[in-house]
Amino acid sequence: MPGTGKRETKRDDRRSLRTRRALGEALVGLMLEKRYDTITVQEIIDRANTGRSTFYAHYMDKEDLLQNEVADLVARLTAHMDMSTRGSGIVPSRELLQHLAESSALINALVRGRAIEPVLKTMQSQLSLQAEIRLAGRMRPGLEPAMPLPVVAQYVAGVLLTLFQWWLDRGMPESPEQIESYFLQLVSPGVREAIGVEL
Repeated sequence: MPGTGKRETKRDDRRSLRTRRALGEALVGLMLEKRYDTITVQEIIDRANTGRSTFYAHYMDKEDLLQNEVADLVARLTAHMDMSTRGSGIVPSRELLQHLAESSALINALVRGRAIEPVLKTMQSQLSLQAEIRLAGRMRPGLEPAMPLPVVAQYVAGVLLTLFQWWLDRGMPESPEQIESYFLQLVSPGVREAIGVEL
């Protein structure tokens, strides 16, 4: 019948997505319980209730699985940071903090496994870039700022990430809205003093 192949492909895609999600969740769960370097592929597939051949159809090894999970997280975070054409904040702090809260299991697993640094580095880079774009758009024409804009943008990104790490270390008891409030109270005076922009 015409179109049957398409339906099967979509079904296969959904099955593949479910398998990848199950394997990713299994790895994250194990990383929350024990050191990453002690985790075996057998433990991952046992927890995910999949076969060894299925695992290797999707990933080369557990490192490939971990890198895929990190890449997915970074891609989702980067999508939240793309503020060049929308939104009113200097960085998408509330949206980003909400997404980080939703991804706390993976983030905690990465922290425990000492694999969080690439994620934080990407976040710092993306946040500072978006902050610089947004701050430049708010500056009065012809105003000579007291400090270079890239320095201010790095400061803004650094404050948000430092707050995030503090929040994470404490188990995220505050809401994303409360952390955003702390962030704005901390950065607003410095940004106003450095480049004359009100947040």
